Amino acid sequence: MPTQTKYKIDIQQYANNQLVLSNCNAITFINNGATSVLINNVPLAVGANLSIQGNADELDTTEYNITVGTSTTANVIVIKKMNQWQQ
Repeated sequence: MPTQTKYKIDIQQYANNQLVLSNCNAITFINNGATSVLINNVPLAVGANLSIQGNADELDTTEYNITVGTSTTANVIVIKKMNQWQQ
């Protein structure tokens, strides 16, 4: 039987400027708000998503800066996939 890697999914929601520590194998940002946002200075349009996937046994340690400016309609969903050894 092949070896299986266990993982958990962590989902957070942000409406303000926020620094997000990844410490995961894969991370996805979804702009669910009514205005564009920046993820480490990369524009993310309304309804768009940005996914960064790691290879097996990789750990992303990037600090992601979510910038919504002065928007009161921002809503960024962050989904992280964390392998069991990363918890």
